[in-house]
Amino acid sequence: MVKFIELSTIGVSRDSQLRAAQVLKVVSDSCESREGDDSFFEYSYHLMDKRWKKLQEALQQSEMFSMPHFPPQFCTFHKRIFKPQPAFAWVKCEGDIQDCEGFFKEKKILVRSGKHFGDSLKLVRVSMMDRDQNFEVLLRRINSIQT
Repeated sequence: MVKFIELSTIGVSRDSQLRAAQVLKVVSDSCESREGDDSFFEYSYHLMDKRWKKLQEALQQSEMFSMPHFPPQFCTFHKRIFKPQPAFAWVKCEGDIQDCEGFFKEKKILVRSGKHFGDSLKLVRVSMMDRDQNFEVLLRRINSIQT
């Protein structure tokens, strides 16, 4: 492990290494008590849960879009079952829309086409990790799309 750290940090400034160590310490310390939303992972879980619910609600307002369903799975870290809430959502444009990325681009919504990931033009990847303000703009623009 020492050799790995030595080799992987060649060329990385000491300042950057110290900042990264401080961030990891804060995350680690937040998990020590494991009570309430003070934990980094509990906070992150609740934030992503809210975002996924809001995105699903926005997309369900129209029959133009669908999303895949992922079954809940056991989390070995928290030792309980969770619904998956990844950093990116896959959205499929239904009906006559052939270029989903182009459709969203016309609505001023930034997405990545499925073609970049070896899949269909009818699929797009939506980031769930943007700042709160930008995520709210995304939801407003999706809600403004009528059937």
